[in-house]
Amino acid sequence: MGAKWGMVIYNCISAAEILLALVCISRVVYLEPGMSGRRNKILFAVAFLVPTLFVQICPGMSKDIFSAFPVCFFAVYMVIVRREKRIRGIFLTVPVLGFLMGIVSVFYAVPYTLTGKYPSEGGWLYAVDALFWIAVLIIYWKRDETVHLLRLDEPYRRLGKWERNFLHAAGGFLFVIGAMLMAVTQTGISGTAARVITGFGSLASVFLEMSVVILVWQGNQKDYYQYMTTIGEHYLQAELRHFRAYQERETRVRKMRHDMKNHYAVLSVLAGEGKNNEIRDYLAQLGEELARSEVGIQCGNDIADAILNEKNRRAGELGAVMEVEGRLPQDCGVEMLDICTIFSNALDNALEYLEHSELEEKWIRVKIAGQGNMWLFRFENPVQGDEKILAAGTTRKGDADWHGFGIMNMERAAEKYMGHIERNVSEGVFTLEAALFTTKQDPFATK
Repeated sequence: MGAKWGMVIYNCISAAEILLALVCISRVVYLEPGMSGRRNKILFAVAFLVPTLFVQICPGMSKDIFSAFPVCFFAVYMVIVRREKRIRGIFLTVPVLGFLMGIVSVFYAVPYTLTGKYPSEGGWLYAVDALFWIAVLIIYWKRDETVHLLRLDEPYRRLGKWERNFLHAAGGFLFVIGAMLMAVTQTGISGTAARVITGFGSLASVFLEMSVVILVWQGNQKDYYQYMTTIGEHYLQAELRHFRAYQERETRVRKMRHDMKNHYAVLSVLAGEGKNNEIRDYLAQLGEELARSEVGIQCGNDIADAILNEKNRRAGELGAVMEVEGRLPQDCGVEMLDICTIFSNALDNALEYLEHSELEEKWIRVKIAGQGNMWLFRFENPVQGDEKILAAGTTRKGDADWHGFGIMNMERAAEKYMGHIERNVSEGVFTLEAALFTTKQDPFATK
């Protein structure tokens, strides 16, 4: 009885191994999204393991059904995690399974090529399984480094049409090669010919698998550096505009200080002559000059100030009013590029909507709040009617290949700080909230 249950548990672990391998291949090769939330992952794992265990212990159940479980559940997984084109995700099962078969077949074909015998069902399989789970544990332990190394944390990255077609062809080819390598000894050809076929087939599989990984990784690297260049340019331009505006304000202030004696003399003369109307006009002109010399929006953070003032200028051109509440210290624990990503994308989206809307009142509210180690950034703007919130990665613009990544980039920035992005529409107001957790506490928060 103990041996039977041991085999049942081993078979369930093997099935989970296949499913996990398929998921990893879809993430690394096809850059498909992963399942979010610990609760969802646990529910999916339970939904997979329960019927898998049932098939194992229920007498009379076909083992073919059990073998198909990982593949079927992977198809379901693709439908769940995809934000769009969910049905197409089912058809990815074949090429992804091909990549897995190409890897597995090599573990069988190489020993056969060298010895003329397939590895035994015992020690060899256990060794391969042990290596797989050791690799899984290492990758999970170093998951952040692994994800960043493979650039899987860059949501703006999308496979091009030619890349996807190449992967489909490669996966299909590996599916055929894998099936051939596993069945070559059943074809009735001589042992020498079979070993030659398995040898060349193994080399072809390894070469193709490595080529695919390198191709995708290089594409990820290219898009990553292009993205960082764009963000860096945006950041530097915002800082430059902010610095120039600051210089202009400082120049006007110094000029006013230099002219204060003259203003005092003029006002004294007018007062002595009893010209009250002229005094009021003169003071009104001075007030306008002082208003132009105001320092603008200041929340305490240079990059946030630069972006807020730049977007406030653009809002003024659209006839919109921007209100900013709260303070953000310079050393808040959030990197400048991430502040730039969140503030720029949130405000750009709000301004773009207001620009193309027919609202009578146009405004943007920005609230910055700190509570302990958490920072909350809230952006609000009015909307028309029951405006629908688009999914991250989608856009109303015609060029979907180059737009629609703003929210995804914000989510990526928030996830770095174990945070999240929430969007909702209520009573004609769109709200975007970014919650971030850092190691720095808010020095402006009330004790």
